[in-house]
Parts: sequence; C-alpha cells; structure tokens
Amino acid sequence: MLRIALTHAHCWPEVRRGGERYLHELAGALRRRGHHVTIIAGASRWSLKREEGVRVLRVRRSARGGVLSAERRFGAEVMPMIAAGRFDVVHSLGARDAAAGLAARRVSKHRTVYTCLGLPVGEFWAQRPDGAAHQRVVDEADVYGCLSRYAQTCLQSDFGRTGALTPGGVRLDRFRPGERTDTPTLLYSGALDEPRKGVPVLLEALAIAAAREPQLRLWLTGSGDPTAIIEQAPAAARERTQLLGTGGLEELSRRYASAWATVLPSRNEAFGLVLVESLASGTPIVAGDHASLPELVEPSIGAKAPPDDPQALADACLATVDLARDSATAERCREQAKRHDWDAAVAPAIEALYLGSERDTAS
Repeated sequence: MLRIALTHAHCWPEVRRGGERYLHELAGALRRRGHHVTIIAGASRWSLKREEGVRVLRVRRSARGGVLSAERRFGAEVMPMIAAGRFDVVHSLGARDAAAGLAARRVSKHRTVYTCLGLPVGEFWAQRPDGAAHQRVVDEADVYGCLSRYAQTCLQSDFGRTGALTPGGVRLDRFRPGERTDTPTLLYSGALDEPRKGVPVLLEALAIAAAREPQLRLWLTGSGDPTAIIEQAPAAARERTQLLGTGGLEELSRRYASAWATVLPSRNEAFGLVLVESLASGTPIVAGDHASLPELVEPSIGAKAPPDDPQALADACLATVDLARDSATAERCREQAKRHDWDAAVAPAIEALYLGSERDTAS
C-alpha cells in the first residue's frame, strides 16, 4: 500500500478539461487498488474533503495574473505540503508543481512522477515561462509520463529522454452503449472556439456529407462560444447543428450512447479522451489523422481524416455512420475501450511505475 499525492494547479469540476478528469479518475482508480491517495489541487477557494475515498485538498489560488501566474504560485504553495506529507510517490500534472515535488524530494525522499498533459515539443516549451521548470523535470524526475506513443516520440526526439506511457482512461461502468437517435447524428465534444480543434472544418464537412445523408445532424457540446463559427458555416450545416450545454458526466455519457459517431477533427492532440469514452459507449469514432489520435482508430470502429480537409472528413463521417448501422459495431467499440479501462489496464500500469526502483532516464 502506497501513500500517493497527485498534484495539479486546477481541479474538477471547477475546470472541465481532460487533465482535470485525469487527476480525479486516476486518484479514484488508485484508491480502489487499496492505496492512500491525496489530491492537492488549485481552486478558487480552500476546502478539504473526501471524495470516493480520496482525500482532496483544494488550495486557494488567486486568478490574478492569468493561468500561468496561478500555476507558478501553486507550485510555490504546494512544495511545503509535499515535503510535510510523507508520501511514497508524488505524481504531478504540471511543470511547476512537478518541479516543486523535486525540490521537496530532498526532504521526503519520495518517488517523483510527472505526466505531461500536452505534447513535449521543444519549440513549445522554449517559449513558455515555465520552460525552465519543465527542463528540470526532464532532467531529474524519476518517471516522465506521456499520454500516447506519439508524445513519447516527441520527448525522445526533442529532449533525448525515454518517456513512460501514462495514458488517460475510462470508467467502463459509467459509459455504456444505449439506443441511438432515430436520425444519423454526429457528436463533437471539446473546446468549441479553439482553432486547432477543427470545428469550422467539421461544419464544412457536415454540409458536404448532408448531400449524401440528408437527415444527418450534429451536436456540439463543450466550453467556449462557437456563435461566430456557426454563423460563418454553410447554410446546410447551420440548419443541421444543435448547440448543447456542457452538462455533467451522466449527460455526456447519454450523448455518446445516443450519437452515431463522435468526431474529433483536431491536430496536436496528446491523447483524445472523448474518443475513448465514445468507444466505451459503443459509438464509433472519427479522428483527425494527426499526432496521437490515429493510435485510437481501427477500421472496424472508426475512420481518420487529415486535418483541414472537409471532403475527407465528410467521407470519414459517412463511413462511420455506416458502421453505426451495423449492430456488431457497438461491441467492437466496447472491446477497444477495454484497453483503456482505468481499473483493469491503466491504473495497474501506472502503479507499476510507482513501485519501480529504477529512474526512467533516458536516452
């Protein structure tokens, strides 16, 4: 049994992104494996409570100065907490708090694990104020975790370090197949106004695909305001698009199960959590053929399309809608999702990294 601290400058549900989901889902899976788990995360107000057996300490941090400033302050505040916590393992999700864990290691002698929630690309980190903290993590952390094999390749090529695979996961008991809508429906879940996510291209593809599948519809759900993007879309796309609220996890699960395909046409993704959750819900996927996303796609459960190619994306969406018409597709999707089950696959692999005695250095 290990005493584990998971640290991150942001927490769910105050911030609703994949990284915050990762923080809490991993903590829960480790607790179910019998470990003592503490989350130390930044929030708008201080609180200490237990959530599904996990001790969750939310450290108040000011939003003054923006996100990067808040992450810097969180790193400074969390260091003495880590040093005093007598943890066996400190697993951090931000460069600043990971560097704080390294500093505290001189006192508490814990094993240091870092998971990069993005892509470890040298050019990106060189431009960031926390680039020096990240370089220290590259040089000194016992384990540098990557969400995908593509991210591992980036780490090796740009930093000369071998990374461990610490991917995201899914709770198979929370995402299950259900009854699809009567008409073919695509689902997009993610940031609605972030350019690299490809929502404008998806709307163009929707208009193209509607010529062959006139009843095709699109649900958009996620953070951000896509009003301007929708207004600039083709009329055939605007009239087929429904903007849904963000909703909670239960609502998201129902949307995955009701849709005919989940589409994530983005570039530079480090993992693609929504696609894994869609597969767990029995719904095939369409992914941008870039970065990590192709790792999740096989012909029997989805299709790929190059980013920024509306015609190719339309073809991929139509092919995946046809897959949804096959009653066997839901079970194939579910089987694929089992590779990412938090309890049976992901948490045990990460636990093995915690128990390792060798430093995963590299190159």
